[in-house]
Amino acid sequence: MNEKRKKLPPLCAKYGHPLNGSTRGVEQILEDYGALDRIAVALASQEQNNVALTGPAGCGKTSTVRKLAALIEEGRYARLAGRRVVELNIDLINQERDKRDLRFKHILDEAEYYNIIIYVDEAHRLSENSGPTNLLNTLKPYIASGGISMLISTTSEEFRRYIAKDRAMERRFQPVELKEPDYERLLLILERVARVRYPDTEITRAAIEETARLAALCAPERSEPARSLELLHYEVSAAQIKLPPGENVKLITEREARRAAALKTDNAVGGCD
Repeated sequence: MNEKRKKLPPLCAKYGHPLNGSTRGVEQILEDYGALDRIAVALASQEQNNVALTGPAGCGKTSTVRKLAALIEEGRYARLAGRRVVELNIDLINQERDKRDLRFKHILDEAEYYNIIIYVDEAHRLSENSGPTNLLNTLKPYIASGGISMLISTTSEEFRRYIAKDRAMERRFQPVELKEPDYERLLLILERVARVRYPDTEITRAAIEETARLAALCAPERSEPARSLELLHYEVSAAQIKLPPGENVKLITEREARRAAALKTDNAVGGCD
């Protein structure tokens, strides 16, 4: 990598952060290479080289982008070699509203010059402050020219409501929809995270299955795998709360999973006690 590419240009560094192989959270998904390959092919194409990643909240959209960045870094997609994925912080960009649009233009200019892939989570926020001054309208000419590659993620409903209503913008994005994992894949995700995040703790298969069952009962409004991962981390924390720092619990069974779910919900949800 040449000197120009070793670190981010100043505005991308100030208002965003790079996603790469060391980014926390990459290990939290079981790779869906079908979706990853579709995203990579779209980003490398000459036309319509922008991707809208949609799906229910908690289904792993951001983790998928993190994994994509790691795979680019590892060399899986030679056509994207040397390119970096930078996630922008919309809250920072929105500071000092009178300077926001010009600031965003300068960030996009940097991304185009340095061939950076820009990622925006909760992309419906680009349309905040409806009218000619919202960030979505600032973005339009860059998307139309094909000079930059954008990755955005949002729920399917928010994409239809805020992005797809503008037909010109909708045509510029290739949609890739992520779905919740089925039960068997969910268990594989939980087992993988358990091994990677808690190597000194044995979490039994029965505990993993109970975690998936209880998460569905205790947080039915949330999507997988986020709700089961949240409960998994919570039950490990609950199991070792009385241990001194640096000491890890050795075993977690379905009993610990049930206790953690009851504690988390304060026994408010049937089936969690």
